Amino acid sequence: MRVQRVFVQGFTLVELVVVIVLMGILSVGTVSFIGDSSSGYASTIRRTELASNARLSIERISRELRDILPNSARLDGAGCIEFVPVQTASTYLDLPVVSAAISFKAIPLEPTYSGTADRVVVYPGDTNSAYAVTASSAISPVASISAPDANNQITVSFASMHRFPVESPSKRFFLVAGPVSFCMTGGNLYRYSGYGMLSSQPGVSDLPATFPGRVPIGENVLSETSPFSLSEATLLRNAVVLIDLSFRADSDFIRVNHQIQLRNVP
Repeated sequence: MRVQRVFVQGFTLVELVVVIVLMGILSVGTVSFIGDSSSGYASTIRRTELASNARLSIERISRELRDILPNSARLDGAGCIEFVPVQTASTYLDLPVVSAAISFKAIPLEPTYSGTADRVVVYPGDTNSAYAVTASSAISPVASISAPDANNQITVSFASMHRFPVESPSKRFFLVAGPVSFCMTGGNLYRYSGYGMLSSQPGVSDLPATFPGRVPIGENVLSETSPFSLSEATLLRNAVVLIDLSFRADSDFIRVNHQIQLRNVP
């Protein structure tokens, strides 16, 4: 009788250990590669969002600051900048300076102007004159504008009698809306409006706390120094506002330094 031998092939313990080690190395490398790729992608998305947030915030502030009343920008030293936005401007034909009056004549405004409850400002020589509303200040009570008459002139009427302290060398007057503030507080950047004309600059606690008086324009914002700084005008240049803001998300952040030249001629 013949006996047939059957041989069964398999792995030795050494071979099995080697395979396990190699599989482990490959697994660790693959997981690390996928993890780094995912982290890099997530970081790219965060940086893109930060850049978009920074760009929109800076552009919003820049556009408004370029059209402000001369000498109206002021800082409170605690993260706020305040200014008076100009709605439009024109040239007056007569102006109550010596004695108070209820109105004056002027050249028609641009056709696109449709403001209401605005004030007239003539030759604001400094910051105080841009905010202090009295019976004889550079800024008037609320004014209304008539349609052009047969002589193509308009009448600017005040809510109460008023006179201006000085005339403008170029006979220019501005129509301005209520003041606006940009403040950084609680890691967010807000725009404040509708709080009225105040002789002293209000702090965050004095500004509106809800919409529409407070509108968020940037989040996750911080500043290593003051977010806003102001260099006064000189004979060689206009006034300049420097914005220094950092936008952060997790471990990613973008720091923005931006300069804005302000209108200097009242």
